[in-house]
Amino acid sequence: MPSTSASAIEDLAATARELHRDAFARNGSAEPLRGDAHAEYLRGGLGALPQVFVSLDASRAWMAYWCVHGLAVLGRVLDDEVRTRVVGFLDACVDARRGGFGGGPGQMGHLATTYAATAALVTIGGDDAREVIARADVKRFLMSLKEKETGGFRVHEGGEADARGCYAAMASAHMCGCLDNDVRSGVGAYVSRCQTYEGGIGGEPGGEAHGGYTYCGLAACALAGDFGTLDLENLERWLVNRQGEIEGGFSGRTNKLVDGCYSFWQGGCFPLLRRANDVMLLQFMERSKMTVGGRTVVGSDDLGLEARVLGACAATMFTSGAFESSSTPAAFSSGALQGWILDCCQSDNGAGGLRDKPGTGRDHYHTCYCLSGLSLAQHHGRCGLVEVVGPAESNALVEIEPLVNVVKHKYETWMRALT
Repeated sequence: MPSTSASAIEDLAATARELHRDAFARNGSAEPLRGDAHAEYLRGGLGALPQVFVSLDASRAWMAYWCVHGLAVLGRVLDDEVRTRVVGFLDACVDARRGGFGGGPGQMGHLATTYAATAALVTIGGDDAREVIARADVKRFLMSLKEKETGGFRVHEGGEADARGCYAAMASAHMCGCLDNDVRSGVGAYVSRCQTYEGGIGGEPGGEAHGGYTYCGLAACALAGDFGTLDLENLERWLVNRQGEIEGGFSGRTNKLVDGCYSFWQGGCFPLLRRANDVMLLQFMERSKMTVGGRTVVGSDDLGLEARVLGACAATMFTSGAFESSSTPAAFSSGALQGWILDCCQSDNGAGGLRDKPGTGRDHYHTCYCLSGLSLAQHHGRCGLVEVVGPAESNALVEIEPLVNVVKHKYETWMRALT
């Protein structure tokens, strides 16, 4: 007799098949993206919220990021009043004593909300947004949470250390301009210990492979320019097997249901893997250099460059986009992923906001990550070409930078201003 889990997987696949069939019958393709409705829903998340949202009080910085980023992916611009209010709110979230950002004003600094607040400020852009970030204070905060013996990071004072902490620290340091050898040291080794026999990455050594932690671990290594001993081939195999054959979206773990948010958490790993393979080839070649009779040849075990210098070079080339491997097709079906988001993650009643899966309610978290996944499927799916499923006038989204999940042109403008 099949387990409840197996039955639920079969039921979701059947529902998705029916939704795909109905969409094709109506449109000859996937459903149009209801961009105006989704934008209205996200704008509502930046205003006064009903009492039911009290449980998200420690996630208010996240709410700002989900909504600001989602609107940017849709190509919507914040009006001046909202923009000023959000920047002021994020400024009030700074934990002056510790140096990071809390989830709300007066709350303790946390690595996750430090990333969320920083990414929101990068998306908003401008001098006033940059002035919120005190680079030295962020660096002090990150180093206070670093576990030098493992290379990992605790997520807050007295908190747990996991792959999520590594990513939040590395991404925050990168966007704040304080990512140096002190911050990146040991990250590749820590994440490598979190990789499981399946190929994916768990939250901590010995944990189960999970989509969110896999993205966090891989992106943290990319930002560090240090992939440790990660088995990237096995990791890619695990990722490929998470895409539902019928649904088109990704599940977060083996034998679990496909979920809209993993469109980004799993889908975002593929462009990082394409870049990672090139960076690792560069590192291998540099580490194999030796000089014979005044000529540099390949084939020595002599490192040539100190590991920390090589890591810094690789990280710089990775984050600058020097490696895109645009001629290499992604190992996932970008068209199927777009179909899942458009047909199955938009509500049945035409309302704005995206959801986990058919039969569930909308929320700002899933709206953000479904839109991020849809963008990367369009821009990072096949041979560097933009591939939009459904009507381009409604469905085409702004490109994101998968390394930090910020709209690409906003990210590039911010990073140029740091130098």
